[in-house]
Amino acid sequence: MTRENQKIFLRTFVLYALIGAVSAATDAGIFYLLFQKAGLNEFFSNAVSVHCGIFLSFFLNRNFNFRKTDQTGKRFLSFYLTGLFGLALSSGILWIGNRLSLPPMATKLFSVAFVAVTQFLINRAVAFGDRKPKSS
Repeated sequence: MTRENQKIFLRTFVLYALIGAVSAATDAGIFYLLFQKAGLNEFFSNAVSVHCGIFLSFFLNRNFNFRKTDQTGKRFLSFYLTGLFGLALSSGILWIGNRLSLPPMATKLFSVAFVAVTQFLINRAVAFGDRKPKSS
């Protein structure tokens, strides 16, 4: 990897982490409001909060980090499917935490960190990877 590519990777990684932190805080905050304050079911609250985090993260990464404005529909679909995978993973972690009688907020915070790393690896390669048009 050239020095220039290293700089680009580092910039992308740091910005992805910052955007991820904003999105994760949004996710956790909405979860807190829905579950703790509104008294809604933790799994419903998780589904809503994760969707909010997915939409915010895609918008911010698309426009400010990867700056990939082509093929928005395909990129969003890849990003969204990765987000749904993260939702399933997050729900699984919440379910395990529930079965182990762990506090839901602590379990949620753990799931946010674990899912974020997993999604970074997938999104960098798939949703925001370079897309080559199919040649006919």
